[in-house]
Amino acid sequence: MKNTNQQYTAIILAAGIGKRMNSQKPKVMHKIAGKPMIQHTVDTMMTLKPAELIIVANPHNLGEIRSVVPPYVKFAVQEEQLGTANAALIGLNESTGNMRDVAVLYGDDTAFYTAQTISKVYKLHSHSRAKITFVTLFKDNPQGLGRIVRKNNKLVGIVEEKDASRQQKTIKEVNDGLYFFDREYLQKNIKRLKPSIATGELYLTDLIEIALKNHEKVETYILSGHGEWHGINNQLELAKANFKLNKNIHIMGISGAGASAVANIAAYAGYKVSGCDINISNQYYGKLKLETAMGHSENHINDIACLIISPAIQKLNFNNAELMKAQKEGIPVITWEEFQGGILQENKFVIAVAGAYGKSTTTAMVGKILEDQNWDPTVEVGAKVMDWDKNFRNGKSKYYVCEADEYNNNFLNYYPDIAILLNIEWDHPDFFKTKAEIEESYCLFINNLKTNGTLITTPDVIKKLAREIRKDIKVITIKQADGLNLKMIGDFRKENASAAIELAGVLKLNIKQAIGTINNFAGLGRRLEYKGKINGVDFYDDYAVQPYTIEKTANALKNKYKSARLLLIIEPHTLSRVQMYYKKFIESIKNTKCDQIYIKDVFAARENGNVSLPSKSLAAQIGGHTQYSGTLIQTVDLIRKRLKYYDVICTMGAGEVYKIYDMLKNG
Repeated sequence: MKNTNQQYTAIILAAGIGKRMNSQKPKVMHKIAGKPMIQHTVDTMMTLKPAELIIVANPHNLGEIRSVVPPYVKFAVQEEQLGTANAALIGLNESTGNMRDVAVLYGDDTAFYTAQTISKVYKLHSHSRAKITFVTLFKDNPQGLGRIVRKNNKLVGIVEEKDASRQQKTIKEVNDGLYFFDREYLQKNIKRLKPSIATGELYLTDLIEIALKNHEKVETYILSGHGEWHGINNQLELAKANFKLNKNIHIMGISGAGASAVANIAAYAGYKVSGCDINISNQYYGKLKLETAMGHSENHINDIACLIISPAIQKLNFNNAELMKAQKEGIPVITWEEFQGGILQENKFVIAVAGAYGKSTTTAMVGKILEDQNWDPTVEVGAKVMDWDKNFRNGKSKYYVCEADEYNNNFLNYYPDIAILLNIEWDHPDFFKTKAEIEESYCLFINNLKTNGTLITTPDVIKKLAREIRKDIKVITIKQADGLNLKMIGDFRKENASAAIELAGVLKLNIKQAIGTINNFAGLGRRLEYKGKINGVDFYDDYAVQPYTIEKTANALKNKYKSARLLLIIEPHTLSRVQMYYKKFIESIKNTKCDQIYIKDVFAARENGNVSLPSKSLAAQIGGHTQYSGTLIQTVDLIRKRLKYYDVICTMGAGEVYKIYDMLKNG
């Protein structure tokens, strides 16, 4: 290398495939602040001017890496993925110099290292004449990293987490991955390493074990702070790295229930948020005081640290221009749930609410209790909270309350301190093919609780899942709370209220005040939301999609208006749900006490197929006062003709059925 002033050879390991990046792009070519991460590392090393700079690549990424580094950088190729020590040996074999020392570092995790720090590590190594000097640091959450084991402050070994004892797992000091070796020692011992029985690979850390066993001198340099080290193994960690330098984010599908809430919370947290959506004229869009655009365009991917998407885009719209451009340029792509769980909730006290139904209401109740007792929480809800007139709340405290949606295993992005699990009913059959699958996912969610976390749940859930719950988790059974007199329609909402009161007890809040908050709680949008009157007829709208919730919600409304003529308009949600629970839908709808029921076309959402046939079949099988009403427009026309025959009308479903009230009122 030209103009050298350091007496060592530097080997940068860049041959890793990076499977967890879930990307066709080579791992080290993903960008941090607009520049491939390998380029950050190379630029830093160039300022240090080692005698040689060698990059170990693989046959597939060699060309791309070569295109972004100076021509005088040497390359070696690791043909097979045989471990870090094998890669270092291949790099060493490419060396033509005879420098006394060899630096080995990674082309990704060391992107934030300063030249000054690397110089200090080398100075310690050179002056001490250690056989090995490596960098360590202290992490509050060292999960997944090798622990540094000391006895009387003296290094005695490194233990990988999978091999660590319970006591060793409490160690906060971890291996960083930057090494300086005595060249002679490295050449002599690296060829003596034996492959791991589990993986067949050779590891650099085994050289430390050999040195310690032979009483050779090994030094450690403890890195102060976390700013210079950043492990990057997946898209979320890449996003975190980018956020150190750039907080511009773009959210695709920004007007969705969850994404819009997260967008506003992110803006409050200091991120510069832009977004786009195919349809931005919905109930959440009006609360977005952010830069938004109608439709998708690759021009949206300019000067952003991260592209945030909904999980559906990866499945249904993977050829989207924005997504493809971000992936091509190595910009991290994560879901809004990953962003919320991995970024916004970092260092927060997280309360996550899950279950097939009732989670939005319970999440909002919990948030309102904390707000009224001046705990100033941040809250994300999948529905508009009537007391706030929006689906989020920005707070300055450590408390973060969120709705944890089971679909697509989205709730596994959260690591709560307290989890409220209302039920584990089987839903979303397009994703969870069996009841056993969804119960397995709920078990994983429970065991995502932080160490010594708290689970608040029902006796039924405890009975079914008790053997799968970690021993350190404290389990609280939901009991019917006393003194409830809800403004919300339906006694079944007392289940949600009781769960929120149990949470108040766990946090040692004022229970009497919490009950008062719940009794005055105004409810949520699309949860038996009162829309208004048209020609003397009262209109309600509800989000219910499961057979159980349709029956319970409709009968609760009829119980309020016992003598009124009630028309229920059902919009079945997804073809797979109707097919899987066909008999249950028939049974539950028959059990409703409504005077008339219309069943409109299925809202297929993410699915394709005949949307009228299932609704016609349901109506025919249910019979009585039930009839098929057709498309949205046909249903509106039918209601308009027969409006005078009803006193109360309730639209029910998670798709477009909520539009009926405005279409009638404005038409």
